[in-house]
Amino acid sequence: MENSIKRFSVLFSLFLGTFCYADINIEINNAHLLLYQGKYTQAEQAYTQLMIPAADEFIVGAVLVDTLHINRAIARLVQHKIELANEDIEMAFHPKSSFMYDDSGYMLRARVRLMQGDVKGALEDYDQQIKNSEKGSLNGYRFASGMAQRAWAHLVLGEAEAAKNDFLTAISTDTKILGMDPNPLQKPFWQAVVNEVVPLVEKKDSTAIYQTIDAILQRQNIKAYPFSASASIEQKNFANTILLYEIYGPAFLLREKAQQEKMKMHRENVSTLFSSAQQALLKGDKQGAFVLFVNAFKSAVNEDRASRDSALQGISGLFNSGFTPPLMNEKARRLAIEAQVVAQEKNYQEAIQIYWRAINEAPWVANLHYDYALLIAEAAQTQDDFNTAIVEMKRFIMLSKNSAETREAQDRIYLWEIKRNRKVAPNPVPQPHVVSSATAGASDCFIATAAYGSFLDPHVLTLRVFRDQYLLTNSPGQWLVEHYYHYSPSIADIIRENEWLRMIVRIVLTPIIFSIEYPLMILLVLLSILSFKKTRQWSLLR
Repeated sequence: MENSIKRFSVLFSLFLGTFCYADINIEINNAHLLLYQGKYTQAEQAYTQLMIPAADEFIVGAVLVDTLHINRAIARLVQHKIELANEDIEMAFHPKSSFMYDDSGYMLRARVRLMQGDVKGALEDYDQQIKNSEKGSLNGYRFASGMAQRAWAHLVLGEAEAAKNDFLTAISTDTKILGMDPNPLQKPFWQAVVNEVVPLVEKKDSTAIYQTIDAILQRQNIKAYPFSASASIEQKNFANTILLYEIYGPAFLLREKAQQEKMKMHRENVSTLFSSAQQALLKGDKQGAFVLFVNAFKSAVNEDRASRDSALQGISGLFNSGFTPPLMNEKARRLAIEAQVVAQEKNYQEAIQIYWRAINEAPWVANLHYDYALLIAEAAQTQDDFNTAIVEMKRFIMLSKNSAETREAQDRIYLWEIKRNRKVAPNPVPQPHVVSSATAGASDCFIATAAYGSFLDPHVLTLRVFRDQYLLTNSPGQWLVEHYYHYSPSIADIIRENEWLRMIVRIVLTPIIFSIEYPLMILLVLLSILSFKKTRQWSLLR
């Protein structure tokens, strides 16, 4: 009878909590979504910023704070911030709420020990988590969760039979509370892992294992529920449980293992291509070396920046030796244009992805790296975004032969470094799927962008350079730019929707842009006009 009362009180508090803290629950779910999107730093920041408002919540404040510590520990472990994660783990061992248990403390510390190679200590923590589930309420559900966590650890360690036994025990455990199943998605997910993932363990193919896990998540819609507006609250919460406590539990170690194996394979392939390129150079075969360097760039994984830079350095060396590269191929050109169209639709993340595909098609084309860097910087939300833009602009400088362009590119790098260090502040609760508008920042020429249709248009770039170099460097120019940004967005919205107005603005801007690009020619024309007028006046006087 006493256990039934405890179980009822826990369930009642959860339902009451959902009703009472609806707003902050949405914000917590948004933080989860950042984690699922791979934005680990932003997720960690969001969990941190929610600590104080969560503590102020009526009745469930302590539960929320305890949960946030657990979630933040997961985000920190994925980033390998062990010391910071240990702070949250300590809180998980001493929860503020009487409704919470120290199960999560053992679970999280076991993950740390797995990461550090302490297999014996990790399994001891999982055993203690399972043993502790016998005490308190929700016994069946907590026991099953503990068994599943230990099963994941066995998968990481390559112990197929032990993993299978633990999963099957978790599946067969009665997890119902007052006749209700607290998570109907978990057991079908665990069964699919037993059927499809466990058999792959003996093959020691980490890539196949994690790809199979991802396929199960997709097939059972688990990855879709957190993002779907039509999903019920229960579906969202059940999916959150699986993604947070399992996929970002020991399972993230499987993903990392797969990534390391993939990177090792790619690095070996890239190393072979570099060696072949050097041999081609010794033979005087510049064309062959060029093809090998391009293939090395394409073969390197995204995380392997050093190999990509080495490939571009090889291509740059060929340029300096007088080698004439091929023109941009049609596929790359089409992708670059498609990226511009998508950017005009204000879907900047998709545009960035498309532009990267264009670069992969023709990595030797300097201007692709320039435009890609500009696009990333225009849509930048974080310091990492600026870092990526800077890397791409440095690649442009590496490949460009025009000293004037490289000077302007280096100035942009300085500008982004300043913005990265001084002006980029994370949104307190970032909203997933909402990308900052590249036509709504303080670095855009609104009217020119509306007139020419793209902030990547060369005419718009000319106006930006003029603004950065000649207006923002003095007080009158700064005053002019500030007032321009105050009034121009609404004007730009009108121009953007009317083709006639766009044409008129382009006509008005053309002489201004021409004057910026060819100041000496304009000066000569003006001097010629003045000289002609004076000559004519002199002849009339005579």
